[in-house]
Amino acid sequence: MDRIRTRVFPIICCLALAGCVKPIDCNTVSELNVGTSTVQDANALLGQPTSRSLGENGSTVLRWESTTHVYTGGGSATVIQLTFGPDGKLLYKNCSDTITPPRVQEPAGG
Repeated sequence: MDRIRTRVFPIICCLALAGCVKPIDCNTVSELNVGTSTVQDANALLGQPTSRSLGENGSTVLRWESTTHVYTGGGSATVIQLTFGPDGKLLYKNCSDTITPPRVQEPAGG
């Protein structure tokens, strides 16, 4: 019984945490509009940012980063950076998606 608990409990925890993470990609950013979208809109759409910093002239720069890795060595990374003016309205948006193909193992002795 203890063996089952030690195997099942981590799986349940992972599934519960996975439900808390919002997947992000560059398509998601298209829902935010320069000049009208607010910091609250971005947080509602993307969740809490990975980092926050003060930009020039009282602006705020929010950044979201998301990575996924595949057992074979491939994966993807998404970085979203949004700049908001002192009034909290979106000034600039930038997004990049990077996909890394899985590694192909060469046959031994080849």
